[in-house]
Amino acid sequence: MFDERAYKLFEEITTHNKMSKFEVMRELNLSERQLQYDLDKVNDTLQMMDLPMIKINKDNFFIDPSLKKRIQIGLPLDFNTKQFVIAEDTRSLLIYLYTYIRTEPVSNYHYQLLLGVSKNTALTDVKKTKLNCEKWNISLVYSRKEGYYLTGSENDKWKFASYCIDYLLTQPLGKELINLILKAWRKENQLTHVQQLVEEALIRTNLKLVKSRKIEMLMHILFVKLRNKTDKLNYTEFEKQLLERQLLFKKGKQLADSLFNEKAINGSYFLTVQLLITQQEIEDKENPFLEELAEQIIEEFEKSTLLPLKNKPQLKNSLYNHLVPAFFRITFEIPLVNPMIKRIKTEYADLFGFVKRALEPLSALTGKTISETEISFFTLHFGGYLERNEEKEPEKINALVVCSNGVSTSIMLRSQLQDMFPSIRFSRVHAIEQIYHIPITEYDLIFSTVEVISIKPVYRVKPLLTDIEKNYLIQSVATQFPRLNLRNISIDQLMKIIHKYTEVKDEDKMLSELVNLIHSKEIEKGSYKPMLSELLTKDMIQFTNEEMDWKKAIAKAAQPLVESNKVQSGYVDAMIKNVEEIGTYIHIGKGIAIPHARPEAGVNSLGISFLRTTTPVLLLDKEEHKIDIFICLAAIDNQAHLKALAQITKLLSNDTTLNAIKESKTAEEIISIIKKGEDE
Repeated sequence: MFDERAYKLFEEITTHNKMSKFEVMRELNLSERQLQYDLDKVNDTLQMMDLPMIKINKDNFFIDPSLKKRIQIGLPLDFNTKQFVIAEDTRSLLIYLYTYIRTEPVSNYHYQLLLGVSKNTALTDVKKTKLNCEKWNISLVYSRKEGYYLTGSENDKWKFASYCIDYLLTQPLGKELINLILKAWRKENQLTHVQQLVEEALIRTNLKLVKSRKIEMLMHILFVKLRNKTDKLNYTEFEKQLLERQLLFKKGKQLADSLFNEKAINGSYFLTVQLLITQQEIEDKENPFLEELAEQIIEEFEKSTLLPLKNKPQLKNSLYNHLVPAFFRITFEIPLVNPMIKRIKTEYADLFGFVKRALEPLSALTGKTISETEISFFTLHFGGYLERNEEKEPEKINALVVCSNGVSTSIMLRSQLQDMFPSIRFSRVHAIEQIYHIPITEYDLIFSTVEVISIKPVYRVKPLLTDIEKNYLIQSVATQFPRLNLRNISIDQLMKIIHKYTEVKDEDKMLSELVNLIHSKEIEKGSYKPMLSELLTKDMIQFTNEEMDWKKAIAKAAQPLVESNKVQSGYVDAMIKNVEEIGTYIHIGKGIAIPHARPEAGVNSLGISFLRTTTPVLLLDKEEHKIDIFICLAAIDNQAHLKALAQITKLLSNDTTLNAIKESKTAEEIISIIKKGEDE
């Protein structure tokens, strides 16, 4: 019998069938005993379906060719609660969706049958569902006459239903779990009907949707249709006018007329929002205020990170494509689910903070707080666009990249692949339906997040790859494309040897460093992001009582960088020239200026220097720009300085800390404040 952990194992083995037993254990954080236990569950289920079992031979998984073929076309899972153990957190969401589309009074016994659990377990799950409902300003209540039903605004009920659907679709067998609810109400055929009507509308209007979001949209429409209460969805006059101005409103209205029995206009508004947050490419710039917003966000990002981004027109266009659905999600408070959010916040922590600040204009425009989930997708977007230190001329090996996810995730995936395979020429990211129109002579291999049938080698990938997945992918490509001269070394074998002769204190960190050492392209200048305390050392900190003009102050502040050969003297001239040409942009407020220029202006190595002046300096001789702290930044690329800059921002945004810095009289005091901030 499957549970969610066992199904994850099944997915991992069948997607990466050359991954060793130990690599899978590390990827899924399983002990050897847990892996064997879960594999037994998988094989028991396969036997029930008269399919060959998965075997382990010399620490590698063996999948029978007939099973591989069945997996490619989709396993015929006759899903029921006898075949699958549903996790506790998931059961609560299923109870809500089941109640949301109820067609008759619902009792605790209904929930028992749905979930395959005991009476007491169902009662416990109901209590948890009630607590979850409270977070969305709704209630799950019970009466003898009506059974369990929902109270609260229809909008809030819908928002929670939307979240439940989207969350389930990110989980193992999530679609099957939703289908379990539909079967319970004998509505399983309704999805096909909705899908047919939507597909016909898309063909008529030549509208393309993001593939990964399309199934979400279909489920959203289906559940709202089954609930049959679109007339109770409320939209403000502002929201109605905003939607009526959209080109998609007419298409939304036509679709609403064919989907919903009632002619309520609210169905048109609902469907217009669904189309707006799901469309793939937005060619018509019908919302000029969002174009302006994209420019503001880019400007804020550059200002806070001190990164002059290249290819701004291209970035603005792709950001607009991401911004349109994000704006309507935020405006209409539609929840967004991102299963990668924890990894993004951990692996891109500094970038996440800068992007959050850059999105303040979006928050101001919508009057809403931007959720961390939304910020995480924007973080992927900007992360994928940070320029590389050097570009190598690729060999004549061409790869297609297929991604069913949104713009931001696609950009990050392509960026990761370019880092891993610098000798491959990558296409722009394609949707699955587009690649079959591309002549096979134009590419040699395919990287895809979805199943693709092709005579060329196809490599299944996730949008955000772990170190183990990167290692596996590089080995797989190296085997089929030896002329790429990739280092085809098994990290798994290395780890076995290391374990044989020594004790490993932190296996995850060691694994990560081995992957980077062996498989990364030449160690890039910016691959390591030092802490502020590593850069702003005693010899980089100065204090002066001397009265001086702003040019001399910048030169004085940069002096330690020049003397330590971190920058050439021309870099100082470039910083001064930037202020003369661009203005007082280096003044970030509170008497602080951060002079900087582009790396190519004369940076030899990453560095930061500090100067505090007793007498404030007038930047560009302007009284409104008094500066008493100069922090010179010498960045070697667009990434290495981000951690230190994030720490500077954190320190200077705290008035108490800033006052302590301004009152300091020695370098030791400054260093002590910095280290204290890093420890917090």
